Amino acid sequence: MKFFAAALVGFVSANVDTKFMEYVSTHGKSYGTVEEYRFRAAQFAETNALIESHNSQNGSSYTLGHNKMSDWTQAEYKRLLGYKALSYPVERSAAPVNVTFPASVDWRTEGAVTPVKDQGQCGSCWSFSSTGAMEGLNFNQTKELVSFSEQ
Repeated sequence: MKFFAAALVGFVSANVDTKFMEYVSTHGKSYGTVEEYRFRAAQFAETNALIESHNSQNGSSYTLGHNKMSDWTQAEYKRLLGYKALSYPVERSAAPVNVTFPASVDWRTEGAVTPVKDQGQCGSCWSFSSTGAMEGLNFNQTKELVSFSEQ
């Protein structure tokens, strides 16, 4: 039984190693030292475990996958976002509106969503969210999907 468990761990590890090498190739990654390579491989393995755990659960409305940030730490990812919490509370209120909505709408199947855009190091997330909202509004008005520029 111990041999089987060790073999399984070895297989899983080899599978993640293969995925990591594919990831490095796909995203053109390179690492300056063996230590950094091992560190990034470990970060990738953590991300891969999270992705596989989520995707194995039934009932989720979405699936996860790898992208160019799969070998990043949480601190690196947070630095990219540039989010800083407010130091004071914000009160929010909304007046109820007597409007009925369908139980759910998948705008992807309606043809109202453009492909994912890479913000990169831009830092102007407001621009990307604004154009996404305007693209959707434009689609609802014209039934034509147009990709707007964030510039």
